[in-house]
Amino acid sequence: MSIIVRNSYGAIAVNKGVMERMIIEDMLGMDSFLMLSNKKGRPIKEKPTPIIDPDYYDAVEVSEKKDQVRVKIYIVVRNGKNITETADMIFDAVEKDFEMLRLGKPVDITVKVRGIAAEMNGVISKRNIDIVRNY
Repeated sequence: MSIIVRNSYGAIAVNKGVMERMIIEDMLGMDSFLMLSNKKGRPIKEKPTPIIDPDYYDAVEVSEKKDQVRVKIYIVVRNGKNITETADMIFDAVEKDFEMLRLGKPVDITVKVRGIAAEMNGVISKRNIDIVRNY
């Protein structure tokens, strides 16, 4: 699947995997606030390799139907961090990725908080919080 937009610059086609990779890289930069997780809430452990682990692609979904792009991101928030502020940072980062490619904003961005990670022992308190920004 590609996201195709026609504007005054011409036609832009961006592969879904490229958008997901850009979003994943942004989320990995926010590691002091969050950890990416799968849909069930299991955190995806960071691996110190120069390439992005394929497991990270379970944490981000970019979908397109009828020219409407939707983004879902599954995370576990670190203990002591504000969920709303963390979600706002994610929304801003995703918007910048779309703007950088001169694509229109997605219809909505959903941050799915699947847990809160305790710093001391690594125990995750399960949560099921969805935060959505609509455009």
